[in-house]
Amino acid sequence: MEKPSITEIREEAQQKFGVVPGFFEETGQHTGAPAAVYLIADEALLKGVLTRREQQAVLLELARIHSSRYDAVVHVRMALDAGLSSTAVGQLLDGEPLQDDRLRALVDATRQACDNRAWFSPDELRSLRKRGVRRGDLYEIFAFTGMKKMTAFTHHISDFPVEAPLRPIEEQLGDRFREPADTKRQRLFMG
Repeated sequence: MEKPSITEIREEAQQKFGVVPGFFEETGQHTGAPAAVYLIADEALLKGVLTRREQQAVLLELARIHSSRYDAVVHVRMALDAGLSSTAVGQLLDGEPLQDDRLRALVDATRQACDNRAWFSPDELRSLRKRGVRRGDLYEIFAFTGMKKMTAFTHHISDFPVEAPLRPIEEQLGDRFREPADTKRQRLFMG
């Protein structure tokens, strides 16, 4: 099997995103595999069951859970572009409940999945189903969790810069997500 070419990955990322993400540049110095996996997963999840708004709510929750400044910046921009209000984005970044029942249920499912490593009890699964969270939703949340662990963990050990067009958003974050939210989460997600 042929190794992924970082040159081809850069070209595809530039075409798809308009910029080569720092995550791709950082990992590409060592291996092209993570960026290749990310591109494939991103393309597949764009065709998934979660809407763009729902995806971005989940992704912002994952950025918060992983204390990932990089992901927070990227997904603030994408969430606003997907139609989430700045109020909802702020609530997501602060871990506050959302007004929208569907988004709140997906964010809660994301948090539960991460906190319990998806060891849902039958009662928890029934409760999520009653709130409209289906298996397909959960499976996409799991896929996004893998992607965001990959970018967050990479950023935690390398601190690659946010892309230039997103730096104004990064400045608005202040000191958010410069360190793990708490020791429990640090142990769970960072080693």
